[in-house]
Amino acid sequence: MLEEWIRGSQVEDDEKRIVDWSKWSRYLLAIVVCIGLLALIWPMGKSQPAKVAVPSSSNSLNQVKENMSQELQSILSQVEGAGQVGVSITLSSNGSKNYARNSKNEIRETSEQDRNGGDRNIREENMSSDIAVSGSSALLVEEKAPEILGVLVVAEGAGDAAVKEQLTDATATLLNVSPHQVRVVRKEE
Repeated sequence: MLEEWIRGSQVEDDEKRIVDWSKWSRYLLAIVVCIGLLALIWPMGKSQPAKVAVPSSSNSLNQVKENMSQELQSILSQVEGAGQVGVSITLSSNGSKNYARNSKNEIRETSEQDRNGGDRNIREENMSSDIAVSGSSALLVEEKAPEILGVLVVAEGAGDAAVKEQLTDATATLLNVSPHQVRVVRKEE
């Protein structure tokens, strides 16, 4: 009888352990589900666009103009009969640069039902975009040269019509502009 009583208590202890484990597993499952729901409804912050260091537009524009003017001046001064040449270029801007972008569009839909049977559907859209970066610098996709509005060429030999025409054609060809955007005038002696 004592033996049966001892065996019976062992069986009851095993059943209690199973019951205790299933009780804790239910709590654990409920906690995991709550954390999962919390992660789904937690508001996501908007990502800030990456800041890209762009040189000052006035300094960059002046430098581009100066480089183009010097190169054109050195070439045009080699034209036969041109003599001493001075060049001034007018640009509309310092060009444009297009950078690669990362875009992300999130859509969250929530459906709620209250005790009285009413339904409410909520739809949230969150779109974010930032500049793609590789190796701590922005990924440049395309760079466009500045647009040239006009060119003034002052040359000693511009009094001769043939030299004037050669200087106009050479300038229009080198800068890929229309001849009407180029003005060649005679330099004062």
